[in-house]
Amino acid sequence: MLRAGGWPPAALSTMLPARAVESSAQGPRRRSLSRRFRAARRSSTVRRCREYNSADAPRPHRGRQVKVSVLAATTWSIDILRQSGWDLWLLICAIASAVLVSYALIGRLWRTLSGLAVLLMIGIGAGGTVLIIVTPSLQTPWVGLFWTFVVLCLLSATFYLNLTRHLSPRKLAVLLAMRLLALALLVPMFFEPVLRIVTRPRPDVPLLFLIDVSGSMSVPDVQNGPTRLQSVWQTLRPQIPRIEEHFVPRYFVFSNDVEELKKADELARRPADGKSTDIGGAIPKVIRLSYGLRSEESIIVLISDGIDNVSPDVAAKAQSTGRRIHTVRVGSEQAEPAALANVAVDNVETAGEFVVDHESKVRVTVKSSALANRVVEVKMTPVDADGKPAGKLVSRTLVLQPLPEGQVVELPYTPKTVGVQRLAVWIDPIAGERSTVDNRQEFQDLALDPRIRVLYIEGRLRPEYTQLNRALQRDPNIELATLLRTHQAVFQAAGTVNGEPFSEMPATAEAWKKFDVIILGDLDSSMLSKVQQTAIEQRVFHGGGLLMIGGQNNFGPGGYKDTVIEKALPVFVGDLNSPQERSPFVPKLTPEGLTHPAMEGLAEWFDPGNRDEKRKLPPLRGNVVVNRPKAGASVLLVHAERPGPDGSPQIVLAVQRYGEGRSAAFTADTTYLWYLPLRGMGQDSPYNRFWGQLVRWLAGEDTRHRSRGPGVDGLLNKTMYQLGESVRVRAMVRDERGDATRYAQVNLKLRKAGSAEERQLPLNPVDTRTGLYDVTIPNPDKGDWTVTLSASKDGKPLGSQELKFTVIPPAEEMLKLAANPQLLKDIAARTGGFHYELAQLPNLLDELIRREKRSMQIRQETISLANFVRMAAAWLGSNPPWHTRYDLPMQAMLVFIILVAEWMLRRHWQLP
Repeated sequence: MLRAGGWPPAALSTMLPARAVESSAQGPRRRSLSRRFRAARRSSTVRRCREYNSADAPRPHRGRQVKVSVLAATTWSIDILRQSGWDLWLLICAIASAVLVSYALIGRLWRTLSGLAVLLMIGIGAGGTVLIIVTPSLQTPWVGLFWTFVVLCLLSATFYLNLTRHLSPRKLAVLLAMRLLALALLVPMFFEPVLRIVTRPRPDVPLLFLIDVSGSMSVPDVQNGPTRLQSVWQTLRPQIPRIEEHFVPRYFVFSNDVEELKKADELARRPADGKSTDIGGAIPKVIRLSYGLRSEESIIVLISDGIDNVSPDVAAKAQSTGRRIHTVRVGSEQAEPAALANVAVDNVETAGEFVVDHESKVRVTVKSSALANRVVEVKMTPVDADGKPAGKLVSRTLVLQPLPEGQVVELPYTPKTVGVQRLAVWIDPIAGERSTVDNRQEFQDLALDPRIRVLYIEGRLRPEYTQLNRALQRDPNIELATLLRTHQAVFQAAGTVNGEPFSEMPATAEAWKKFDVIILGDLDSSMLSKVQQTAIEQRVFHGGGLLMIGGQNNFGPGGYKDTVIEKALPVFVGDLNSPQERSPFVPKLTPEGLTHPAMEGLAEWFDPGNRDEKRKLPPLRGNVVVNRPKAGASVLLVHAERPGPDGSPQIVLAVQRYGEGRSAAFTADTTYLWYLPLRGMGQDSPYNRFWGQLVRWLAGEDTRHRSRGPGVDGLLNKTMYQLGESVRVRAMVRDERGDATRYAQVNLKLRKAGSAEERQLPLNPVDTRTGLYDVTIPNPDKGDWTVTLSASKDGKPLGSQELKFTVIPPAEEMLKLAANPQLLKDIAARTGGFHYELAQLPNLLDELIRREKRSMQIRQETISLANFVRMAAAWLGSNPPWHTRYDLPMQAMLVFIILVAEWMLRRHWQLP
């Protein structure tokens, strides 16, 4: 028996259980054929019919399968059951074609135009029949059904076209339609086509794959072969269609944590870079993640090399879940790390925080084995949050040597922006390496603004110099160098510049450019040459800061009138004989001073009417009298009780912008009187704030920080810590003005993943840098942790930031590479599962499919298309009561009735 598609009856009887429905004629149907067929046609998914049970049933012939619901999969096919071969339809087609050709020859149809059209039809029918006869591949049931109908229709049409002289076109069309209808009912009787509808429940049993992606899975077990994880994908990939046919698969990967993949093919791009293998923790977690419909019936398949270096009794933990776990072993039992070639970036460290626009050295420790004298490039580049390169690449060449302590390489790095710097250090993989997971490390550090470089030149040892020198040295954001004149034109140098000892007066313009702010104390102008004065003026004009402090030998009395120094200052200094004001006073803020950044937070201290004894400053002992402020200068502090030469209150502090830089003139010289009474206030004392804010304004720090605004920049040196290792958390805090502040309240909340419990810890200021806070979390437990930093000042929040880190057991992941099949066998045995090698994964799937009984529950309905009445009744949803053996006689009766009706019409219209 030849067929057009679907399944042969023998195959269907094998596939279907005893309770399956065999035919629509032998039992009532719950859904009409029309509803089922229309549902199938509405489906957007049409695919080839699949084999429902590859172990028991032969593969079906071609057909169509349509997904019609989320609960059941419906396939349908149109099959041909009756076919007697060459002596039936080919014989009929050959005879009909011969009749057509004979008619064309006898009637000489080529002589008329209408005859040519009939001749074309005859040629098509005869030519097609000859082609089918000489081409065995076309002698199929479906071709026979179609071509038999076509040839008979051509024969009928040719006959009736010969009667155009006797009948009107309307009558001719009626007779031809009746003849074609009879043929449409007659031809299926020879072939007996049937419509088969097979319905099976869609899979609803979850199959959970738990796949190891720890570092040991990156090892190739064969030289230059695929890694263990790649082998898993190569084995799993061809099985995915079969898995999806019988189960609802979900794919999870794990190392020290568990993550679900959205699609199976994500496994092909997944790196095996986990720092540890926690099988005992992964199994219960994947059970929690898969909780839902039929979760109790879910099947778990663990694919791993069995190298668990976290849990003490993995098999017992697996057994405690109460689930059956099937295990698949990956990897060789013979792998030994010492004998395999490998290079690793073992450690990365820096000397401290980075400084913006300053080069720092990053020390990289590289360890290697079995690669002596191999030349490699150690590379480093900034990376973004996704680990992608985001800056300049630097590299250093290294000749590998297998030293136990490793080899150290120093890489230069110059940050360009303030804040957290994310860097990656790596060595490109070498062919034959046991693993590439340790070829790369990412780390973080903090880049801070460079400290303000201040040069303080003092003409004599006096109390003002002593206290101001100490105050500037205590400021962690200032790097101070001093020149103190000891006698004549001899100066004693002290301090540092850019971390290097300072030893002499700058002699070149480049040397002066090293300083951000230059302070001139009680220094006569004769102590500075014209070249030096010009260099100072030019440094200020091109972005530096200049401050002159009152004394007996500066301003006018110091001979600075008409010098380039006076040109840079915000005041006209006056003559050599300018007086010294001796009356005690507390400086008063002007309206401009109230809003100036250099005076922020000092208004109550410079208010002569202030009655709060705790907020009163000791009076200063006079000041130098200067002529007047320059146009564009701002007077911030005055001696309100004494008029100056221009009639206005005497100037105590005036500032201005000069070119790209800034300058200030402070005419008093006894501010040391403010220090001792108020030193208990520390850096927040008015003395420290006054000098600190003035120096920062001169250096342009107010503009640099204002654009950044308040906020918190949190920092972890790394995101992965070993168990037993303490975690240092740092935060750089900016106040509402954008300035680094050491007076904020900074706290962190520490929470472990999966736990509602939180710990709170305060961060303490770091003495070496204003605005930097830190705290050490001692020995957090293994797992994933979240740190939430928050900062506030004076009750106002400044910002917050969230950081994450993971604590893993000691780094033993790559110390043992030999697979541990015994552990996997124990897990399977104690949970009632199967254990297979990776190459036997198809066998495991076969076993699981055989155990899943629901995959065999198939419902079949067969509708005969050879009987028009049965087909119409089925389409309308009813079930004809007669037996199928009456179908052909009934169809033959319909054909006979149509032909008799046609003959009667012909007789009525007096046709032969």
